[in-house]
Amino acid sequence: MNFAEEKPLKSLIKIRPRKSAKIIRIAGGKNARLILGQLGIGVGSEVKVLRNAPFAGPILLENSGTSVAIGRGIAAKIIVEEI
Repeated sequence: MNFAEEKPLKSLIKIRPRKSAKIIRIAGGKNARLILGQLGIGVGSEVKVLRNAPFAGPILLENSGTSVAIGRGIAAKIIVEEI
């Protein structure tokens, strides 16, 4: 793969509504990965941002056909590649 073609990685909170992203890394600790895993979200998952509320509001995601709301703190620890 040509490095020039790679998309930059960014935090999930930077993804705009109606855009999809693939989770590359979860920078949080074991607890964050456990909580996200219980929601069906992990490395390799593809999610679509349905709503990205301003001013520290939650982020609403679609994951495998299910809507899931997560807080901005944990969303900031999810490193993604926009697809």
